[in-house]
Amino acid sequence: MRLYNLDLSANKALERVRDVFCFGCFTGQRFSDISKLKRDDIRDGQWYLRTAKTKDPLEIPLNAFSEAIINKYLSNDEPLPVISNQKTNEHLKNLCQIARINDKRKITKYRGAEKIEEIFFKYELISTHTARRTFVTLSLEKGMRPETVMAITGHKDYKTFDKYVKISSKVKKVEMNRTWRMEPELKLAMKA
Repeated sequence: MRLYNLDLSANKALERVRDVFCFGCFTGQRFSDISKLKRDDIRDGQWYLRTAKTKDPLEIPLNAFSEAIINKYLSNDEPLPVISNQKTNEHLKNLCQIARINDKRKITKYRGAEKIEEIFFKYELISTHTARRTFVTLSLEKGMRPETVMAITGHKDYKTFDKYVKISSKVKKVEMNRTWRMEPELKLAMKA
């Protein structure tokens, strides 16, 4: 939402990249599918899509945010101002740096038995695919059932889908407290 609400009126190129990226965050679709979006693919508040990767037909309900982005470009020939994936990724890093998405992240890799740890700013790691992951994480955090998220993103099996799931510390805390909240009878028993 920090990106979505960022005032980029002075830099239209970054504004367009932001809008396409946010559209991905609000729909959960791959950049390759977003780049092929046509006006007649959108009907009755839904995006009807045959995915480029799997050729599966999907019906993606558009939420208020994704509809607002589409409506912003109604006067254009194309529904979204998409540029190449490579250029979008370059602009995204700059865009996220401007938006101060600069938490540090430790990335651990292994070369054989050798453990290699590197520290990056979050904006250095963001790419178009981050939008898809963001949709999955935020949808689950907001309470959408995993089966529904999978139906929207086109994931067929949970093993593949699970790679996208990042449960935040906040969600773990809320879930733990909701699940294990003390019932009135237990509070009384503990006082006795």
